[in-house]
Amino acid sequence: MALPPDVEAAYTKIIDSILAESDLNTISEKRIRKGLQAAVDHDITPQKNEIKQLILARFDKASERAFAADATVDGSGAQSNGHATATTEAHRSSDEPSSPPPSKHKREHDSVEYPEESAPPAKKKKQDLIDEDAVFAAKLQAEENSRARPTRAGATRRKPVVNKKKSSTKKKSSNKVASDGSDAGSGSDDEGKDEKKVNRTGGFHKPLLLSPALSELVGGETSMSRPQIVKNVWAHIKEHGLQDPNDKRQICCDDAMRAVFKQDRVHMFTMNKIINQNVYAMDE
Repeated sequence: MALPPDVEAAYTKIIDSILAESDLNTISEKRIRKGLQAAVDHDITPQKNEIKQLILARFDKASERAFAADATVDGSGAQSNGHATATTEAHRSSDEPSSPPPSKHKREHDSVEYPEESAPPAKKKKQDLIDEDAVFAAKLQAEENSRARPTRAGATRRKPVVNKKKSSTKKKSSNKVASDGSDAGSGSDDEGKDEKKVNRTGGFHKPLLLSPALSELVGGETSMSRPQIVKNVWAHIKEHGLQDPNDKRQICCDDAMRAVFKQDRVHMFTMNKIINQNVYAMDE
């Protein structure tokens, strides 16, 4: 039994908001259904099958938008990269005055007049002056010899003591180094154990059988989940540049896509409806 239009519209708005805030690679049908139940004030269990179909349809729409947006961004990026944009560099201002060349200064040597050296005075050769100097020198020497000079035996110079600084670097023992290494190794092992890959096989991620034409389109795979199918179809579209450059929503089908979609052009938002006709449950 189909949902009433007003109920379906209300549920669609809630489901789309949940999908917009979720990772499409990890979200599940059960989680969306719980979010829907939390958003309404009545029990939705009697409508479980109808809600499941609605959730699948809205998930397909969200996947289409996500991959189409990526393809549009990649296409526009490739187009812009094909045409190199000329970048204009700002001209440096020529108003800055250039530094003037160093002026040549002439060195003016002032004439310096040096006084002529006066001739040394003539030595006095008078014998009486020499004799007086000799007597005076002998007298001073006698007075010096009569004085007793103190010894400085006790005033020995002490050599400065050089304090050798002890090396503060301590070497780790082999046991300590070994224990440190073992701790680091065990830490990395623990981190590796904590990181576990979650393989989802239910809900949106449940494997589906592919028709021969769809299998050939996605590289020969015979079973895939819904997100993987959409991802691989869009990878084929981007790789072969099948989007209409004037309207990215329109896909120009090549031979591989024409075998699945049975037409030369297909709108991106109708692809999933045709893809659903080419997938089957594993138990069918």
